[in-house]
Amino acid sequence: MHFVKCLLKIVFLTLYVGMATAQDFDHYFTLEEMPDAGVFLPAPPAFESVAFADDFQQWQWGKTVRNTERGKIASRDSEFGIGCMADIFGQVLGISISQDGTPAIWRLMWRTGTTGRYSVTNAKEKYMRTRPFAKMNEHVFGEFDDEESLRDNGSYPSGHTAFGWSVALALAEMAPEYQDEILRRGYQYGESRVIVGAHWQSDVDAARLAVAAALARLHTSVEYWHDLASARQEFVRIKNLAVKPATEPYPDGVLIMGPPVDTASSRYISDIAQYWLAKNERDSERGRQAIIDADVSDIALMNCFSPYLALHLSTENTPAIALLVAEAKKILLQESQRMKSLTFRKRPFVQLGENTLIPQDEETNVNTSSYPSSSAAIGWGLALFLAEVAPEHQDSLLKRGFEYGRSRVIAGYHYASDVQAGRIMASYVYTQMHNDPKYQKLIENAKTEYNRKTSLQH
Repeated sequence: MHFVKCLLKIVFLTLYVGMATAQDFDHYFTLEEMPDAGVFLPAPPAFESVAFADDFQQWQWGKTVRNTERGKIASRDSEFGIGCMADIFGQVLGISISQDGTPAIWRLMWRTGTTGRYSVTNAKEKYMRTRPFAKMNEHVFGEFDDEESLRDNGSYPSGHTAFGWSVALALAEMAPEYQDEILRRGYQYGESRVIVGAHWQSDVDAARLAVAAALARLHTSVEYWHDLASARQEFVRIKNLAVKPATEPYPDGVLIMGPPVDTASSRYISDIAQYWLAKNERDSERGRQAIIDADVSDIALMNCFSPYLALHLSTENTPAIALLVAEAKKILLQESQRMKSLTFRKRPFVQLGENTLIPQDEETNVNTSSYPSSSAAIGWGLALFLAEVAPEHQDSLLKRGFEYGRSRVIAGYHYASDVQAGRIMASYVYTQMHNDPKYQKLIENAKTEYNRKTSLQH
């Protein structure tokens, strides 16, 4: 039986590669051109660390749902590749996706998914993290997972999640009319990897951010824009829609990610553990940086990212980039506030009766929701925009954007899960802003200005 399975796998891979070669379905960028998640994301939590609490809690949760309908979906989601994506998102879009029937959509999904998968390669090889089923001496639950091959493949970040989330972001950009359903299913696809024991929660979290960074790079590709437009035209024809994308509100974050962690949830223990871990950094240089990062004014944000662009950002020196920063911040703040209005979570300093690192801000924040973190959304979202404007600085910009959100945990104003939710929200808002000609123009103006300024420097 094992021989037959191996033989079938070889035949499948041969056909898979042959199909890609024959149709020129390739990635958009080489591994060297992509953002490096091994640089801009932190190392995975060590198994003996306090930070591992969330991974352990989620591993336990995953096991409890395996014998449910959600567990069955998770098991089926262990299938990897373009065929699986076509089935999953075809159901969401209400169309049949195939290489022959929808070649433009197929091409967009394949190339985006492959490039997204590349986004986690360096980090996987760098850390070679042991997977949950192997660490816990169990069997993986996914029906399409091969334990032997998984043991030799790093767990952090999740490759399945990277493929699925990148396809979801691209399809949501292609079909904004279905953005909530697409993103919810793409988010669920990554969640399935925790349920089957193939990945830790932090592997999935990291993959979603690596993919967002990859999408920032993809938006610098003429080929990506061409494939996106072709897929949109094909989708419009099949669904008999208006030629132009409908003007849609931004995605519903609560629908996509779910409500915040409740105090009765096992994940609350993880948030508390991260809170106390971060609190230890307050009396340090990192704590002083967290105080600076509390200022989300346009000037402060430009000062925050200027060193990583080797360019002084200001309304006088870089008016186009300054306008992009201001407009992007406005939308990110607007969407985080909208998400806060749909649900409410007490902030850590309120829930725990603690002092914060920034006491002067406590009174104005005592009755505002902790979920999601607006600051995390703004910091990560601006990092994505600026990485698109200046891809040669993408890793340092993205690392700074990630740390900007973590400052809120250190300061005591947000839990770690609030910060991660803010980053994910920023990722899909960033992508969807490209559907608005107004913001497309702002981004292009910022790129032109940046290229002109840097060419003068040289």
